Amino acid sequence: MKAMTTNYQQGSVFYTRLLSYLNRRPKNIHHLQSSVYLITFEKDPPLILKGFDSFEKWDRQRELTSLLKQKGFTQTYYIHQNLMPFQYEGKWYGSIDYLPPSKKKFRYSNQKDRLEGIQLLESFHDVSEHLYIKAPVFDQSKKWKERLSLFKKNFSYIRQYVSGEIIKEWIGWGEWALDGFEKNQSLWNKEKKVIIHGDCAHHNFLRKADGTLTLIDFDLMASAPRCIDYLQYANRISNHLEDAATMLWQIPQLKKYQSDPAFLYALTYPTDIFREWNRQNKSSSQLHSVWKMTVEDFSERMEMNEKLKEKISSLNRK
Repeated sequence: MKAMTTNYQQGSVFYTRLLSYLNRRPKNIHHLQSSVYLITFEKDPPLILKGFDSFEKWDRQRELTSLLKQKGFTQTYYIHQNLMPFQYEGKWYGSIDYLPPSKKKFRYSNQKDRLEGIQLLESFHDVSEHLYIKAPVFDQSKKWKERLSLFKKNFSYIRQYVSGEIIKEWIGWGEWALDGFEKNQSLWNKEKKVIIHGDCAHHNFLRKADGTLTLIDFDLMASAPRCIDYLQYANRISNHLEDAATMLWQIPQLKKYQSDPAFLYALTYPTDIFREWNRQNKSSSQLHSVWKMTVEDFSERMEMNEKLKEKISSLNRK
């Protein structure tokens, strides 16, 4: 076997359970990331083996992908329902369709990809709006309060790498954005709830070998207005735009939110800065890139935030 790890050596508990689950012997087991494996066979098509945090998460995503396919949304994978997941070291392992990837990866730095990605999200929402699945209710305020609180606790650690004044500036924007968002988010209740993806990172958009763009990894799926996904998407692409405070509204799916105070406040919340530093306190593997977005990109981000702040003030004056 190629790229063996102790997790799936022949004779190990994991390998034994895998054989029982598959009911056939694999040719190769490739560890892709974390608890995700590519399983190949001599004759049968390959499949992806993925570890889910709980049986409920597996079952929820099984139901979602099945219903999506039934409703005509084919731009995703299918979680195999005829094989019940097996448990190993706190994870529930189930199998998923293998989607052969294109050599050309989806990138937020590419304008064509950015537009195609949000169009795919819109198509997903148009279908998920009509699905009846028991999913967690997303609470943006709670998530951001927890993220800000942890960032503040990590102040002394971050201070080793970043000026205290810059850290305080980020905290100030976080508090200001959160306060404004909470005072205006009632407007979002007008938007019908859908099943959102919940994690609009570029690596969850997979381009298949035939060129089709697909949406994968629904671990954070939740019940929420679709603007939550659009907000995440806008945050992810902003640093790839020359003037995000202006250019974001040229994207059709985002255009209507330029007069939504909650959305504008939310865009100034430094969610990526807080998220990455909170992760960084556990691992230093990406220290340089996190430092760069915090310090080198500081002026550009402040310029964007000030423009958004002025736009909010303009709306309030009307």
